[in-house]
Amino acid sequence: MFDLTVNEFGKLYFPKYRETGVITHADVKDAKRCSDEFHDFLVNSVFYSSVSCFRVYDNYLFSFYKQAERCLKSGKTHFSNFEVEFSLMVGACLTCRNFLSGN
Repeated sequence: MFDLTVNEFGKLYFPKYRETGVITHADVKDAKRCSDEFHDFLVNSVFYSSVSCFRVYDNYLFSFYKQAERCLKSGKTHFSNFEVEFSLMVGACLTCRNFLSGN
């Protein structure tokens, strides 16, 4: 649908957080890349920017990135310090994936 598949969405715009229980520099860097690239994609797509689940995902992805960055800078890298943002981002991602798959 409109040149974005479920698989492409996941590969391009979902951060590669490794479930180790802590956030790393690599995780934050990848979250920033995903957030920046998805936001650019959204801004440049009239269709996708008009679909609310993608705007919600954009906000939650950015929130996850910023919280992970703050946690890393403060040394509070345990999952419990960014669990809420991660959970909201995952939920929004699933909604987007359902939209893309037509469910």
